[in-house]
Amino acid sequence: MVRPPQRPIPKTRTAKAIRESTIATAQHRVRRVGYNAFAPVYRFLPLWVVRLLPFIREDVRDLLRRRKRGEEIPQDTDDIETLDTPPQLAEVSPGVLNPYPKYRCTHGNPLFCPLANSSPTAAEPQALTCLQCGFPAILPTKSEIIGNQGRYRIVNFIGSRGLGRLYQAVQTNNNKTVIIKEYLLPQRHFNPQEEQQTKTVFENVAGLVPADGRVQDFRLLVPSEAIADRHQPRCYTVTHTLSNSYPSVRSYLRQFGAMTPHQVRHFLDQVLQSLEPLHTQKYRLPSGQIHSLVAHGNLSLDTILILPIEQHQFHRPQFLVYIADLTLTEKPFQPGLTTVSQADPSLDLRALGAIAFDLLKGNWQHNLTSPVDTRGQTFRYQFPEDWPETYPPLQQFILRLLGFNIPFENAKAAREALPQIPEIDHNYQAITLEKEDTKRPFPRLWILLLLLLAFLGVIGIWRLLYRPSIVLADHRFLPCCIKDIAAIPKGRFSYTANENGVWNYAIRQRNLVEKGKTLEEELQQRIPQMKLVYKPQPTTEKTLAKVRNQEVDFAITSLIQDLDRDLNAIPFAYDGLAVFVAFSYQRRQNSLPHNLNGQISIKQLRQLYTGEINNWKQLGGPDLPVQLYIPTDAEAIRIFEERVLQTERAIDQFRRLWQSSPSDNFITTETNVNRIRQIPTFQAMRRVLQDFEEREIGSLSFGPLSQVFQQCSVYPLAIAEGLRPAVQPLSQHNNQPITPATDLCNDKGSYHPSVEKFQTGQYPLAYSLAVVYSFDNSLSPVGQKFAEIMKTEEAQNLLIKTGLVPLQNLNPNP
Repeated sequence: MVRPPQRPIPKTRTAKAIRESTIATAQHRVRRVGYNAFAPVYRFLPLWVVRLLPFIREDVRDLLRRRKRGEEIPQDTDDIETLDTPPQLAEVSPGVLNPYPKYRCTHGNPLFCPLANSSPTAAEPQALTCLQCGFPAILPTKSEIIGNQGRYRIVNFIGSRGLGRLYQAVQTNNNKTVIIKEYLLPQRHFNPQEEQQTKTVFENVAGLVPADGRVQDFRLLVPSEAIADRHQPRCYTVTHTLSNSYPSVRSYLRQFGAMTPHQVRHFLDQVLQSLEPLHTQKYRLPSGQIHSLVAHGNLSLDTILILPIEQHQFHRPQFLVYIADLTLTEKPFQPGLTTVSQADPSLDLRALGAIAFDLLKGNWQHNLTSPVDTRGQTFRYQFPEDWPETYPPLQQFILRLLGFNIPFENAKAAREALPQIPEIDHNYQAITLEKEDTKRPFPRLWILLLLLLAFLGVIGIWRLLYRPSIVLADHRFLPCCIKDIAAIPKGRFSYTANENGVWNYAIRQRNLVEKGKTLEEELQQRIPQMKLVYKPQPTTEKTLAKVRNQEVDFAITSLIQDLDRDLNAIPFAYDGLAVFVAFSYQRRQNSLPHNLNGQISIKQLRQLYTGEINNWKQLGGPDLPVQLYIPTDAEAIRIFEERVLQTERAIDQFRRLWQSSPSDNFITTETNVNRIRQIPTFQAMRRVLQDFEEREIGSLSFGPLSQVFQQCSVYPLAIAEGLRPAVQPLSQHNNQPITPATDLCNDKGSYHPSVEKFQTGQYPLAYSLAVVYSFDNSLSPVGQKFAEIMKTEEAQNLLIKTGLVPLQNLNPNP
């Protein structure tokens, strides 16, 4: 690719960049110190106040952005929260010029013309075209479309996107909601022969599935059925998900403005995640042809859909990105296009780079689907002064997407390079805005912040003086008994969970709830009208896919942070990761619990599991080499990566050490302790003790607390996060945490998981166990009812016996 001549760089640019970088770094460190100093105050605030903090911060940032752009701060925010309406009602903003110039529409683009509504009138009771320009009219409500998979009844017109119109419809045979996109073949642009040829091509290419028969698990919206109307110049695609009606990125930018670098990185990760299998896997078209290389070919601000969701975490942007309208489906309906050439995957990356540039600038009016522009606009990406103030490593990544410097070969190479970008400070944009805002004080904002700080101070003082002995989360009142649950479905139902997960152990391990019985048998005895068939799956992804595909009625999982919008989760118990070392009485002088003071920090765990520390003396412990173990529970490993490792770089290093581990039948020696072994939790507890007593090796492992806390051969370490004090998940009867001096073997039954520390989130590695089911109202509510059953005091007492932590403190029945 020929690079344009570079403009001369002003001599002052380097000094300016150094000065701004130094100021930004200093401001970031000051804010980090302030955050760490304020962090211990969180535990004195009510849970509902802590949950509000992310939303308050976003509101403050929104005020700063609006102040910077010179916009008026609205008194009523109803016009901002338009996405609170059902997603199918979100209007799609027109982003292209009139693709049908032979129809002189008074509104420019006939696809968006309100006069095209075909509501019956006295003069034209069955109008099929616009009464002014003759363009095919919008389908009337209650009209029906007949396809191979059923009959679809139009409910309402949503809007237009690209070269088609979107409708909400209902499949009449099962009453399920679908999204229909209508494509038009107006007579002034398509003669009868071209119309028939286009319909034939459309039916052969609209819709693709993996050639190996696997279930599609990336967010590419592919129609489940393509219908060519035999009597009218119309074609339709049917999508069995509301995702196809979500707002476009153009609408998002128009409403919320530019994204931060942190948000753009999260956006790129999701899009590349969908493009990678599209570029690398084989797909089968409806015609039966198999393509080994498929490109989207139509990426733009209008064909990428985005759904903002509630902000549950401080560090990760919360939105979902979907890709729609492949060129295979769209291009046949473009007037004047005689053939549809095969799309080039490299153009997908260039288009994605142009979109990322527009996201940083907030340029929602950009209409180009490709960065290639004969007028020379491509060259703008090369000049630093044309870029918004952004994160330099991310800028270089986007330039590589655009084809400059060293272009990426494909989406896979780009996605592998994205985690290598140094962690983006999610306060980067806020720092810049605050720095600029100091030049123009904003009294109204400062008054708001002062009132907020005063309110939090009053709440904190009240909590210190009148803190109740037990802090309850959202489950203050639990029904007593299973018999109190109304309308329990009758019949045979199926559900699933991870075959190596916490629930699999709790439901099938004998002698936990009663001698010789499993929890599964006990529940069946207490709920005879509901016959539950348990079908475990090897991965969490497959368990959730079973729910989405309606192959099971519900699933039980601990990974509920990034569920699709069509799934709901109801927590019914807590568990957590226990990080444990050997608890030996024979060699107490070198005991790790004693030398570590019974605790370890998140940072130290990260250093251990990435190979930075390989001897306990580096942490002030005895001179013992470190051997690392991990459980076979994939959900536990996923939570460990998110809570402990956190960064992509650390996760990659952890996985390299894990994947290079030896076979299962090896004996730990000092020559192979730097690698990570994966073995079941109970086997890991035995091996950790043997390594310490027989081989003088200080082994470390983690696993579900529900399986660890009754075993006295290991000691679960208290976990410290940042500057907060270490939190021990186990408490004695006097509510004091256990210590290395506690006799775990002789004092069995005198200690238990601290419910309060799990409810309030004080224990850093705590998580919920939840029932996940579909939002589809046409299905049986068995998932919701099972969750209600498990939240009764009767069922909670059973869960306590399996080692799980209840939703609130109970007096377990014998």
